[in-house]
Amino acid sequence: MQFFKLLLTVILFSYSGPVVGSEKSSFYTVDMNTLLKQTVVGKKLISDNNSLRQALQNENDALEAELLLEEKDLSELRSSLSADEFRPKALAFDQKVTIIRLEQAQKEENLLRNIRKKESAFYKNIYPILYKLLSEHGGLILLDQRNVVLWDSSVDITDEAIDMINRIYGD
Repeated sequence: MQFFKLLLTVILFSYSGPVVGSEKSSFYTVDMNTLLKQTVVGKKLISDNNSLRQALQNENDALEAELLLEEKDLSELRSSLSADEFRPKALAFDQKVTIIRLEQAQKEENLLRNIRKKESAFYKNIYPILYKLLSEHGGLILLDQRNVVLWDSSVDITDEAIDMINRIYGD
């Protein structure tokens, strides 16, 4: 099904007429990833997300170091305790590790979900800008370059979109 959509897009694109000189195209392309990576607001979003990821990684590293020390202490106790005395301590430690792993995995899942929501909101917020830009060019359809096999660079409005987004959302 995806192949047929792509084929239909290519066929429609090829019949829209060449874009030469002052001729207008009905189809324009934009690189949505580039908009996220190269606009001021997109860079800020990526930076904030990376900071949140790093904070979680730092927390994971600190917990790991703490657990390694606790495991080492527990290992040293093993020789001085009977099996009946050691077993509950080992089980408690295993339970603690399991709980921490589950909590950290949940935090990571929540973080990734929030990152996806923020990126989705970014794209939703720039759609009116992209529509305005498409209209100014007299275009009817705007395609994400990730979904297009071939295109003439004259129909790429990514740089114009970056400039417009930066003017509107710059600071």
